[in-house]
Amino acid sequence: MENGDFLTKISIIIPVYNTASYLDECLKSVLGQTFQDIEIICVNDGSTDNSLEILEKYPVKIINQENQGQSASRNNALKEATGEYILFLDSDDYLEENTLMELYEIMESKSLDLLIFKIIDFDNETRELSKYSYFEMDLLKDRVGDDVFCYSDVKDLLFRISVTAPGKLYRRDLIEDIRFNEGLIFEDNAFFMEMFIKTKRVYFKDKYYYFRRIHKDSTIQSNFEKFSNVIPIYNIINDIIIKSGEYDEVKHKLFNRQCRDIFLRFSQVPEELKADFFDEIKRDFENKMERYENDGSLDLANKRSREIFFSAINSKTHEEFELSIEIFDLKREINKLQKENNKLAKKIPKSTNPLKKLFKH
Repeated sequence: MENGDFLTKISIIIPVYNTASYLDECLKSVLGQTFQDIEIICVNDGSTDNSLEILEKYPVKIINQENQGQSASRNNALKEATGEYILFLDSDDYLEENTLMELYEIMESKSLDLLIFKIIDFDNETRELSKYSYFEMDLLKDRVGDDVFCYSDVKDLLFRISVTAPGKLYRRDLIEDIRFNEGLIFEDNAFFMEMFIKTKRVYFKDKYYYFRRIHKDSTIQSNFEKFSNVIPIYNIINDIIIKSGEYDEVKHKLFNRQCRDIFLRFSQVPEELKADFFDEIKRDFENKMERYENDGSLDLANKRSREIFFSAINSKTHEEFELSIEIFDLKREINKLQKENNKLAKKIPKSTNPLKKLFKH
């Protein structure tokens, strides 16, 4: 299909894998939209429950495939998409009822490449809503307000913007040649980075349109054995940013975020997976040491990131590595509490200090 040769306004891409319990709510939230110039592409990724039977009850385009993962599902749907705009929706989540109409009108009126909006979590059991600071993007909101912006306007906030593929409406031309990295989790990170650097007209809508279900069967919660994928994902991000010519300006922020995320994922995996994960971290950091020393990333990085980096290289075991960061964090917390205590002590008038009265007699 030629660029600009669109058969519909919005293509909604929904990967589906064993989410039969949630599919009805997801699909009804799309089919019940006031905006109807849409196509719904559902990719049945080798589901072993009755997800396919549910899909077949609805007027959606179904792509059946052997289980290949979420990245491959989205990529295969992108090949079939005919919409001018693309929206990604996970099959256990749902949209606010007037989402597509409002998003479309904003995209058109402001001639946008990308529209970013807010996601709110809800508990699968209680339906209770909860804000997650990552999706609030307060720093971005404070910076851009109600203005249209581009990557270069907010490059210093590059790693403070939600990378999640849902929570955005994309002009299809923008992502025509970009695909998700297959076989890896945390794939949204690299996709977002490659896409966002290309943007010319972006808008942040300070409103919740997308409701994200929190439950024990979610992709991230059930993929601990793949958490070490964060390492190759950040290597891909490094390559993307170097290729874009933006590396020198954001290298220290990239280094900080990489160390933070790698240690976060390492700390989250079960104990039996940590030794192998640590070996991968150590090997990766050792391979990058010379580069980071030469390009100044280590000099510009924050203290915790340097601690994570050098502790991984110098530690002999994953226990030693984890303990060294725990000690660093404890010392930092103690130092913070001491400073706060000193500030409070200065505010207490000497004449009313209870300790003075105790020791006076």
